Amino acid sequence: MFAPYTVFLDLETTGLSPREDGITEIGVVMLRAGEAPREWSTLVKPALPIPPEIAQLTGITNEMVRDAPGFAEVAQTLADLLEGAVLVAHNARFDYAFLKQAYAREGLAFFVPTLCTARLARELEPGLEHAGLDALIEHYRLGAGERHRALGDARLTHALALAMAARHDADDLQAAVKRVLKRPSLPKHLPVDTLANIPEGPGVYLFYGLNQYPLYIGKAKSLRERVGSHFSGDWMSERGARLSEELRRIEWVETAGELSALLMEAELVRTRLPAHNVKLRRRTEPMAIRLNEETLSIEYCSAANLGGAELAGLYGPYSSRASARATLAALADELRLCLKTLGLERRRKSEPADAPCFAWQVKRCLGACRGEESRAEHWQRLREALQPYLMPAWPHAGPVELIERDPASGREARIVVDRWCLAPAGGNAPFDLETFRVLLPYIEGRKRKSAVELRELGPRA
Repeated sequence: MFAPYTVFLDLETTGLSPREDGITEIGVVMLRAGEAPREWSTLVKPALPIPPEIAQLTGITNEMVRDAPGFAEVAQTLADLLEGAVLVAHNARFDYAFLKQAYAREGLAFFVPTLCTARLARELEPGLEHAGLDALIEHYRLGAGERHRALGDARLTHALALAMAARHDADDLQAAVKRVLKRPSLPKHLPVDTLANIPEGPGVYLFYGLNQYPLYIGKAKSLRERVGSHFSGDWMSERGARLSEELRRIEWVETAGELSALLMEAELVRTRLPAHNVKLRRRTEPMAIRLNEETLSIEYCSAANLGGAELAGLYGPYSSRASARATLAALADELRLCLKTLGLERRRKSEPADAPCFAWQVKRCLGACRGEESRAEHWQRLREALQPYLMPAWPHAGPVELIERDPASGREARIVVDRWCLAPAGGNAPFDLETFRVLLPYIEGRKRKSAVELRELGPRA
């Protein structure tokens, strides 16, 4: 139909995550030119039990797969069936990602040219409101078949392909197939022209579900290319699969360049709290280390509560107090510093006040806790060890303005920065760790090049 040899395939699985879930059933309908269709199906025993809600949906229970072969036992048979074929499936990225991951677990590579009937239907009929299998069964007036069983859904996918071929001109069908094979696989709820409407320049994009709260916020040097990349790869995580399933619309804001996009992304994630921006949302209070030279003690201070001038001479910044302590612990292990003297190991109530630290007992401490190394000597070694972590000094006499221009669009952004903090009208913003990380290479000149100009605003009064 779509090639000299076409295989219509469907999988049933224990969940949505190719990395964590497993295949429970495989069904294929094989169509070779000049031959009658052939079928093959098998239950597959997954590594983990089938959840009750999945068993209820598919009708496949743990008892049914108890004596079924594992994927390793059917992998070669399936590979032979797919040899030389174009694989056709509905929402094909899902099935393809599970197969790719299943073969990877066996140490085998997997690649088969793949065509998605959901995308093909939308390409042939752009006005379709829904492209799910049930909606297309109704649209093309197909029989219900045995839904949510692998062979039943593979048969329905074959029937759907026949119906599309019967309704559309052969040349139009083949042209649509070629376009679909080259295009990122858009989620079924998005219009087919979604990517065409997105600009190619830099900016920030927002994915939305059914309400006004964003699901995901990202930045891009090229909005169209970056958004398209979300839908070009396999579904390698449950989060990616859920995002694609929940997505209903995309908004974007064009910027003057990458710097503007990075800063806008950080601000929007901080204020809008999108559900799928796990890393950027996981914000803790930024911390810094201060060495108190009078008391020879370590102090942890909130960088967010300090002005830019007060950051000079501190070590960090760190994402949290725990991160700062982890740095000290790593230095202690490397340089045989004393955990007790650093305040990283508490004395048990049953221990005498002069009890040595644990590291001294295993010969990983030079003995500051025992008086075998003076406190001053230990302090000097700590100070030297922390030098690479010293907050970079502000390299200018006063605030600066970063001017970013996009030659293609003519957009321009002017960003005032003073001592690592944004300086909007009315004074400096609080210190923000993500903003600091974005600004650092631009202030130091490593990323400015020709896209961003730095202008001194003069010394402070």
